[in-house]
Formats: sequence, C-alpha cells, structure tokens
Amino acid sequence: MTPKQRLAHRRTLERLRAEILRAGPARIEPNRRDAATTGVADEDAQALSEMMQVLASKRNEGQAALVQRIDRALRKLEDAPEDFGLCEECDEEIAPKRLALVPHATLCVPCQARRDPKLGGSRKKLTDYR
Repeated sequence: MTPKQRLAHRRTLERLRAEILRAGPARIEPNRRDAATTGVADEDAQALSEMMQVLASKRNEGQAALVQRIDRALRKLEDAPEDFGLCEECDEEIAPKRLALVPHATLCVPCQARRDPKLGGSRKKLTDYR
C-alpha cells in the first residue's frame, strides 16, 4: 500500500470516527417519567419502554466497539503503517474493495469467514432463499 493510499484510509477513518462521535449515544429513556409514579400503568407501554432501552443500549455498545476498532486502525496506521491493510491471521493483503467498505478491517474475507462463519457464509447463491 502506498503512502497516498494510507493517507486516504486515515482520512476515511477519521471522518467515520467524527461522524459516530457527532451522532452521540442513543438516549435511554427511563421507565418512570414522574417520580410519583411507580411504573408505567399500561403493561404494553412498560414492555415497549424496556425494549427501547435495550435497543438504545445495544446501539451504544455497538458504537463504542466501532470507535475502538477505528482507533485501533488509526494507531496501526501511526505505529506500523506497513502492516495496515494486511490480514492479521494470514498476512495476505486485505482486498482494496473490502478496506474501502470496512476501513477498520483487520482480516481478509476468507479469514473473517473462518472466524465467524455465520456472517454471510451460509448463503452461496441468490437461489438459496427458495
């Protein structure tokens, strides 16, 4: 990978990180809106409120994990730029299209598929959904 390509990846990573941080965490609404109430009167509203809390919490966890992966990629670009874009398992070059879509990728597609076979490994053709 050339220094110009690494610079482009750095800018992409920094822009992605800034977008995530600008969006901020999802607000987790409390079940009780008034200190005098002991909960939500409607059971459906209670369940919906709890589901929304879980979804917001999971979104926040995912954002934090993504920022960590981006920070790790930025550190790699800083500390070991010659290793950026190489698979951490097989040391082969990660496909440029993969890095364009997932600039914080640390594994090539075959190694990623071996590590997590559920992520797209089961569907081979469009006709598999019949």
